[in-house]
Amino acid sequence: MYAIPLKSIVALMLVMTMLTLAPARGEEEAPANGLKLVRAVMCESIQEYAPVNPAVVFSIELGRISCFTDFDPVPRQTFIHHKWYRNDSLITDKRLTINPPRWASFTSVQLRDADKGPWRVEITDENDTILRTLRFSITD
Repeated sequence: MYAIPLKSIVALMLVMTMLTLAPARGEEEAPANGLKLVRAVMCESIQEYAPVNPAVVFSIELGRISCFTDFDPVPRQTFIHHKWYRNDSLITDKRLTINPPRWASFTSVQLRDADKGPWRVEITDENDTILRTLRFSITD
């Protein structure tokens, strides 16, 4: 008989829950300013301006993770924020400039051993309207 480690079962359950709670593609509407977030993912890294290995559970051994966002359209130059929270505490607020007609951007955080646990990134526009919340976990 094959035994599945408890850590693997918990990680799988977390992934399934997060995927169930994620908004379906195309459900979001553009805010009044016309800016539209078409893609947002957490990933292991960024290569050639694209996210690599998107996921919702990341190993602390990666050392760094990234939040990738893609906007289309971008009607005018504006600012967005990636607000990184660990256990509901704001860790960092990174302000990004995005430009017309379409723009993709990302931010990253360095991981330390104390960073294990639940995280989220709130992606907001310049008026602090939440465009999307990405939830994920850092594990061993």
